[in-house]
Amino acid sequence: MSWSKAAGVLLAMSFYGCASASGTAAEVCPARAESPLRYVDVFDGAPSEMATLVPDEGGERKGNWQLGYVYDAGRYVTVRCKYADGRTTDVKLADRVNRCDYRIDGQKTLKLMCE
Repeated sequence: MSWSKAAGVLLAMSFYGCASASGTAAEVCPARAESPLRYVDVFDGAPSEMATLVPDEGGERKGNWQLGYVYDAGRYVTVRCKYADGRTTDVKLADRVNRCDYRIDGQKTLKLMCE
């Protein structure tokens, strides 16, 4: 599985309820019961700028992005959640996120948790 696919899946699952600076991890991507999250792309800024970030540590089933430096530079992170049915949702993480971790389960469903 490519980094983009793994990253996409992870971010999608974690976006919904993403945590603020409190240090509590939360999911980023909105859950869609009818179509599981498969991939995520993580961007430095808006996706239109095409600054896709590669995981700092990554494997076939888990990995992470260290993101504090993006906010230290006065920018923000956007996660593009990609679902099994081909739909996408972009989630802007305007509040500081230091790290996002992804996991992919046996059904190839991605979960992305950020804190």
